[in-house]
Amino acid sequence: MTSIVGTPVVVLVTLVGAIVALSVLLTRSARAGRGLRESEERFRLVADRAPVMIWTARPDTTLDYLNTTCAEFTGRALEQLSNEGWLDSVHPEDLDRCRHTYEPAFEARQPFLMEYRVRHADGRYRWLLASGVPKYGADGSFAGYIGCDVDITERRNAEDRIRESRAALEQSHREIQYLAGRLIEAQDTERARIARDLHDDVSQQLAGVSIAFSGLKQRLGGYGVSEELQQELVDLQQQTLTLARNVRQLSHDLHPAVLKHLGLERALTSYCGELERSHGVVMRCGAEGDFASIGPEAGLCVYRIAQEALRNVVAHAGASRAEVRLFRRGDDTEITITDDGRGFDVNDPERRKGLGLVSITERAKLAGGTISIETGLNRGTRVHAAIPVNGRLKTSVDAVVEGQVA
Repeated sequence: MTSIVGTPVVVLVTLVGAIVALSVLLTRSARAGRGLRESEERFRLVADRAPVMIWTARPDTTLDYLNTTCAEFTGRALEQLSNEGWLDSVHPEDLDRCRHTYEPAFEARQPFLMEYRVRHADGRYRWLLASGVPKYGADGSFAGYIGCDVDITERRNAEDRIRESRAALEQSHREIQYLAGRLIEAQDTERARIARDLHDDVSQQLAGVSIAFSGLKQRLGGYGVSEELQQELVDLQQQTLTLARNVRQLSHDLHPAVLKHLGLERALTSYCGELERSHGVVMRCGAEGDFASIGPEAGLCVYRIAQEALRNVVAHAGASRAEVRLFRRGDDTEITITDDGRGFDVNDPERRKGLGLVSITERAKLAGGTISIETGLNRGTRVHAAIPVNGRLKTSVDAVVEGQVA
């Protein structure tokens, strides 16, 4: 048989319009005195040659005509399909929905469209798109419906594949976010462990070495050791003290204990001061609002975003000045970091390879917040983040509750 596979709705409506126009012309021919039987024969001749299934129905919804394409498609005789026989070929799951579509349309004399499955001649069900419009007799009385069906199985299958692909993509995205959250969580845990080891072990040992150098210098002073050797001991002691300070700073960067003890505002102020002293970039830090109620994970998230953004400022921006502004707006904590540096092209593929901005973005998303980055070559950079005060990274518990990860 001949069918139109995946015919768009607009084509179907056009075909129905053509059929209706033909019906009107036939009615006018009958009015003009031509034989009604001759008009019907012409209509059926055209309909049987159409590549779609064409039918007409009485006012009571029963079918009084189907073209030969209907028989070819279903593999059933036209007599079996007439009246309500066509319903036997409809998929059982679609039968009630079909009735609830076309029966109200008949009562209201309104056009209708519906998609449903019909058993094909090969025994498999295929999707059809049906369209029907009311028709009227020569005297203007309601005479039933005329319509057509087209095979849209391939279109439906394509839509199903697209939905499946979209669902798989969304699931993959959720799993990636889940893994990103676990990685960031593991990273913070490991940072805290390393920071404790540096503070409790390495820093204490370096302090002991510095004290030992001081005691050794005093003891050697009584043996007439040359000034050159004494100076070397002094230099070694200073290097040890410098190393101890660097280790303490590294411990602080890895896990800012000041955040827990002094709060977010003072922790950021302290960090900005340290960067200004060590890198010579003027840092200004200000805050507006009450941050006492911010959750520990939200506070750490905001701090890490500021930390990463400011690291980019001192390492890559070539800036002379940077400013950090902290706000409390409703249930969100907002932070803005701006600098007067060289900026960058956000579309530069080399920039997208860096982990700094990726880390900032993922942290904000995983905490249920938002982030925006405004920059341009020689225009500085502005990073703005809004984090819920009780925001926390999605963990395995969250994933199970939300049903996002199996």
